[in-house]
Amino acid sequence: MRKNSIVLKLGITIFIILLSVLLPLILMIDQLFSRSFYKEAHLKLDHFAAEYAAAVSKHDHLHSLQTISNLTETEMFVINPTGKILITSNTELFKQGSYMSKELVEAVNIKKAGHIEYQPTANHPTYFVSGKNLLISNQTASGLIVFSNAEKIKNSVRHIELLVLVSLLGALCMALIFTYIASRKFASPLLQMEAVTRAVAKGEFYPKVTISSNDELGSLGSAINDLGQEIERYRNRQREFFANISHDLRTPISYIKGYTRVVRDKLYKNDKEKELYLSIINDEVDQLNVLIRDLFELSKIEGGHFELHFNWINIHELIENCLIKASLKAKQQGIHLCKKIDDNIPMIYTDGTRLEQIIMNLVENAIRYNRKHGTIKLKAWADKKKVHLAIEDTGVGIPEDDLPFIFERFYKVDKSRSNRLGSTGLGLSIVKHLVVLLKGEIKVKSKLEKGTIFHITLPFKK
Repeated sequence: MRKNSIVLKLGITIFIILLSVLLPLILMIDQLFSRSFYKEAHLKLDHFAAEYAAAVSKHDHLHSLQTISNLTETEMFVINPTGKILITSNTELFKQGSYMSKELVEAVNIKKAGHIEYQPTANHPTYFVSGKNLLISNQTASGLIVFSNAEKIKNSVRHIELLVLVSLLGALCMALIFTYIASRKFASPLLQMEAVTRAVAKGEFYPKVTISSNDELGSLGSAINDLGQEIERYRNRQREFFANISHDLRTPISYIKGYTRVVRDKLYKNDKEKELYLSIINDEVDQLNVLIRDLFELSKIEGGHFELHFNWINIHELIENCLIKASLKAKQQGIHLCKKIDDNIPMIYTDGTRLEQIIMNLVENAIRYNRKHGTIKLKAWADKKKVHLAIEDTGVGIPEDDLPFIFERFYKVDKSRSNRLGSTGLGLSIVKHLVVLLKGEIKVKSKLEKGTIFHITLPFKK
């Protein structure tokens, strides 16, 4: 596993989080158990001392002290108010007649009872200490101090601490196993996405990312799949673009080269045939000029280097100019041009030259693919926010499967059509880009053998 692997990083992160939760929790449990045991021991000792002191005070005798000490496994001492030991149950711990320390004497004070620990020397065990007043003959004659060996309690606490430590180690092992499984599970989709994206970058055929959840990882996987499909479509379009442009350049160049050789070698029969060949050469040069112009214009638009010049435009005049320019070509094809324009369309703030280019491109397309004696209708109307333009024809129509792609570069519905019709395959792509630059929208509806409608909407102001 690599040092910078996401599985390792994720695993370490999860383990640290678990550790930061487990350690304080286990330490807190250990402290609670320890305090609980010690507190319970102190309370029992204090309760025993109080009961025995009350019994002694009631019966007014102390001869049972040694017996009670042996039975309860405690050490008991009776002292006077100055701390002198009057009676002792353990002469090794305190001899009779000796004095206790001030701290132990103060254990007789009920407020401090049960809160003292005492260790005579390093070799002796630790004792819990509790003290009570003794009332003999209704007088405070002395005090009772009880010592209880704390080693048993401390051994029990150590045993619990050992169990807690074992539990901690077990919890850490389980945390490590859980961390490894969780990090592998969480990182697996990311590793798969990495493999897919690298395959996409290399241009290889790639499998789709498996979507196993509806969370952000699932959304990311879906986005990568969409990106891969889009890149695949882009590569296909790129290959088609180069194939189309090679064909569109090769065809006119072949015509120009062939007919130029015919004219140069004087292989024509008469001047009329020579003029025909020169006319063909001229048409092919025009076709090359149109293709180069469209490519240059499209590259400027897509590169963001396209300038627009906005002015107030009269839609009536603009449509009228377009109809006049297209009338000759329409007449040659036997196509009828007509218009339907509302009188209440206001002036709009846009680039008139580019808007005319859009309309002319769509009208010429409609003429090119219309039937003989067909009709092309230009409509214009306005609502509260936008101006609407529509170009309707009665042509051959566009198949429904092709409609989403007609605005792509070099896309042709009928792949068998050659450029003898005068189309470069770039016109609709330029139209789409220009409409977007003018802050408008363009939609298309079409039915085979019935016709096509291009609908453009433009705002009144930029």
